[in-house]
Amino acid sequence: MEQMIIRQRGENERKMIPNGEPKILTEGKLGAIVQFPMLVDSGKGYEAKMFERFVRPPGTRIIAIKNNSIFLQKEHRLETSNEFDWRLPGGKVIDSFEEYKQYIGKEIPKEVIIEAGKKELREEGKLEAETLTLLKKSSCGASVEWDLYYLLAENTKSVEHNHDEGEEIVDGKWFAFDEIEKMCETGEIGEDRTVAALYQYIKKNS
Repeated sequence: MEQMIIRQRGENERKMIPNGEPKILTEGKLGAIVQFPMLVDSGKGYEAKMFERFVRPPGTRIIAIKNNSIFLQKEHRLETSNEFDWRLPGGKVIDSFEEYKQYIGKEIPKEVIIEAGKKELREEGKLEAETLTLLKKSSCGASVEWDLYYLLAENTKSVEHNHDEGEEIVDGKWFAFDEIEKMCETGEIGEDRTVAALYQYIKKNS
């Protein structure tokens, strides 16, 4: 069946643009299946189409830097092939999906992301940074929306904090850039998006 042309695409318009508010179809504790109405130009003009994604609240990963070294923590993770995985400190930007609903289809304010990063760096890494800046956003894919925001923490200092949120963090150390690269290659750092972010940062700053 031939699709109805809604209107012609303007000169400066993108091939795919939003066409209304997202709609939650099925919701769980972790996230939801969400419909996104879009206008898509297939060559003849804009047609109305509906796309579905699984949407969950985004997370943070903090690249803490000191003397050309990066802080990693050794943590037990069920989703990795190894019993323990070396990871960047990080966690949720927003604690629950209910709180996150207001941001579906929108950008989260940078200050919200920065504050979440400060909290996770303090709770997990027992570190505070004089400067915390947003480096990049890593997207999961077209059908799953789970963004990770990578933050750069500079001029850090150790702080006392009793962290107990269910994670099993057994160690935390500073690793030189060349050590980090080897850990990415051997799989000791198992989160693929973090491996890519670390490689990118080290190549630009070594």
